[in-house]
Amino acid sequence: MFPRDGGHRLHVRLAGNPQGRPVLVLHGGPGSGCGPRLAELYDPARCLIILPDQRGAGLSEPHGATQANTTPHLIDDLEALRTHLGIARWCVTGGSWGACLALAYAQAHPQACTALVLRSSFLPGMGNVNHFFAGLAVQYPAAWAALDAASRGPGVSAAPRLLDRLAQALADEPTRARAAALAWWRYEQHIAAPEAPPPPDPSPEQGAALVRKYRLQAHYLQAGCFLDEAEFLARCRDVPVPVHLIHGLDDQVCPTVNTRRLAEFLPRARVRWVAGCGHDPFNAGMRAAWEEAIDGVADAASSATLP
Repeated sequence: MFPRDGGHRLHVRLAGNPQGRPVLVLHGGPGSGCGPRLAELYDPARCLIILPDQRGAGLSEPHGATQANTTPHLIDDLEALRTHLGIARWCVTGGSWGACLALAYAQAHPQACTALVLRSSFLPGMGNVNHFFAGLAVQYPAAWAALDAASRGPGVSAAPRLLDRLAQALADEPTRARAAALAWWRYEQHIAAPEAPPPPDPSPEQGAALVRKYRLQAHYLQAGCFLDEAEFLARCRDVPVPVHLIHGLDDQVCPTVNTRRLAEFLPRARVRWVAGCGHDPFNAGMRAAWEEAIDGVADAASSATLP
């Protein structure tokens, strides 16, 4: 547990080879945490794999806390963690929201990065938010209608934006909050893999964790992830290291236009499209492209010196 300001303690897991090339893993969400499978995407013989749960996410404490929790806080946390671990430079990797955070970190601390490997990139601002909560309603009307219905009810005002109604429901009494979280989770699962059978409902403990996760995610999304999209894209021009952009051609959660736009601004972008793949990091084609990119940059990363 890595103590930070505002009463936060970050859960940080180290895996792989302590003498290997350091690779930072940034999870998505915001609020998801580094699930146990993420480490499978890296070679444990060659890499020191660093998996921090961001503020309020995963096993970090306080669980689901939104106070003192913004993107600038997360960037400062990562730089403090790098210094604490005695790492000179590391390869920064991430998927979805984690890709966006990786770029924001590299913009603030370019000297700390050897390369970036990013999957299914999310962009800050309200464009992606509007796409997910409104734009997909035509393509997935039944799934969207179920989410919209869960956002309404006693204690929830008639806010115009679906996201705002969901945030209110998630802050309501436990039964109402759990229903909203489950509806958000089911919608997200369906959009990510529309042809897959519906997954079984989570346990009560998992349901409580989903409430915390989506409260935190709503906190970020309502604020456009605390980043201005135009400024974010402009600052990508100043990222001096290679950036590997990998994106599934069937991704509906984070549309392919995100990577196309990033490639226009990143001077050393290398784009890899994966056919037959949506938002799933463990899709066979995505995994192969990801592991190839990680292997390609591992030798360029600086070695780590642990205290």
